[in-house]
Amino acid sequence: MEQYNNKEGFYSAILFLVWPLLALASAFKNYRSSWAKNMLWAFVAFYGFCFAIGVENEGGDIVRYVAEFQSLHGKEITLTGAYNYFLKSGEIDIARTFIAIVLSRFTDSQSILTLVYGIIFGFFFSRNMWFVLEHFRGKIRPITILLFVCFFLIVPIWDMNGFRMWTAAHIFIYGLLPYLYEDNKRGLIIASLSILVHFSFLVPISLLYVYILAGNRLTLYFIFFLMTFFISEINLSAFNNLIEGYAPQIIEQRTAPYRSKEYVENYREDRPTMNWYAMWYNNALKWSIMGFLVILFFKGRTFFAQHRRWLNLFSFTLLFYGMANLLSSLPSGGRFVAVANLAAVALILLYVQNREHEVVMKRFIIAAFPALLLFVVVSFRTGMYSMSATAILGNPVIALFFTGEHISVNDVMRMIL
Repeated sequence: MEQYNNKEGFYSAILFLVWPLLALASAFKNYRSSWAKNMLWAFVAFYGFCFAIGVENEGGDIVRYVAEFQSLHGKEITLTGAYNYFLKSGEIDIARTFIAIVLSRFTDSQSILTLVYGIIFGFFFSRNMWFVLEHFRGKIRPITILLFVCFFLIVPIWDMNGFRMWTAAHIFIYGLLPYLYEDNKRGLIIASLSILVHFSFLVPISLLYVYILAGNRLTLYFIFFLMTFFISEINLSAFNNLIEGYAPQIIEQRTAPYRSKEYVENYREDRPTMNWYAMWYNNALKWSIMGFLVILFFKGRTFFAQHRRWLNLFSFTLLFYGMANLLSSLPSGGRFVAVANLAAVALILLYVQNREHEVVMKRFIIAAFPALLLFVVVSFRTGMYSMSATAILGNPVIALFFTGEHISVNDVMRMIL
């Protein structure tokens, strides 16, 4: 069997050189093969190399990252100079600045920078996808396919344009799932390392340690989770007092611009008017998740009580989701809901695929199907802004001739239509 898998993996590698997208489809078809998750990793790296920065990305983090990286190229920087540069960067975490400084010693190519982003992001992304896939039992159900596509799209590969936050998200989940579901102690260390990529992960990491001390208090966490769905916003003054009173000075100083009343007001006023589907697709997923978790609590309590590792994941998910709901009223705080969604959908996927469906669950699946489908369609549409035509139709050889000149699928559609 191992020899057969190796031969399959070799053929898939050849296929990847011809058409990476088809090789990716083959990997999902043969998801139980040992080589499959590495094919997704390779595709994300290729996607990074072909990353398209279009008009829609202007003002995004990726534009600033590339401009800063290119400005560093050719400059002589000593260790002391690198340290001073980091202090002036306004960032607490070190990973992105370290990558920019080291890589700029050799090149100023945007494609190489986003390739490195893709390699790092893709490793954790692919492992998170396959953690869930490898724990499926039996024949894959239709609802499982839809939920897995949602899981794939919560923090998708095109989110590497916000490299710091979303790479940290997948690092955190990469450590969290094995720690809670498999009792893998190393996962706690890995989850804690996410703070090196984005300082804001001090929040979920701290919450994880609070959970470890408090233990599984399912009913309490469930009540907290439900209550936070109906809290529109937290008191900004009280939040600022908490940060200024207890947070380390470096965190207090570097988060001050995000906590100011002026920033909050400008953030709310500057949000563009969107189509109804752009406004509602994230809420469609969020309320679907809420429905699933409510059913799991009332219909699966006996099961969770008898299976501690399932209970671990369910308990922390409820606690973390409740905190994410509270933080979502702050500028940029809503991003934690996406991280909570990853944990929640992983739990829901494992339960829905591996457990028999009660009548209530069957009915809710039918009701939630349109909402989940809306999330999938709009998420894919959003991805077209940075998804290059080369990544979809090309291959690594063709991509070498278009370095730094990749056109997004959205721009291609505009030209055609």
